[in-house]
Amino acid sequence: MIDSDNLKAVNDSYGHDAGNRLLRQLTRTIQAELRYTDVVARYGGDEFIVLLPETPPKGAVEVADRIRDAVVGAPLEVNEKRVVCSVSIGVAIHPDDGNKMDAVVALADRAMYRAKQAGRNRVMMFEPSAA
Repeated sequence: MIDSDNLKAVNDSYGHDAGNRLLRQLTRTIQAELRYTDVVARYGGDEFIVLLPETPPKGAVEVADRIRDAVVGAPLEVNEKRVVCSVSIGVAIHPDDGNKMDAVVALADRAMYRAKQAGRNRVMMFEPSAA
């Protein structure tokens, strides 16, 4: 689960057109870090979900870190300003963390909120002890 850390700030400071551009840029940046077998979808507002079939936990965290780094490295150009953006990412693994898709998504969402609470711009794995 991926959440834009500053979509609201971009919308408030530069308008909704800039926010829409940020969402499109995030989509391109995320897709550039994925394999052709991986799937990315907008999950809501400023959240995206990424499915990484046949990927072990360590590999999922590595992909998430690459995405996070790529987003920070691709500032949004608004009114001749470079707006550095970041994402918070939560990772949960099927079947380790759950057998049903909705359960795994909910756990990834919890991990993502932990990433936000820990200061944003980070990747957190779901940890049963933190649930």
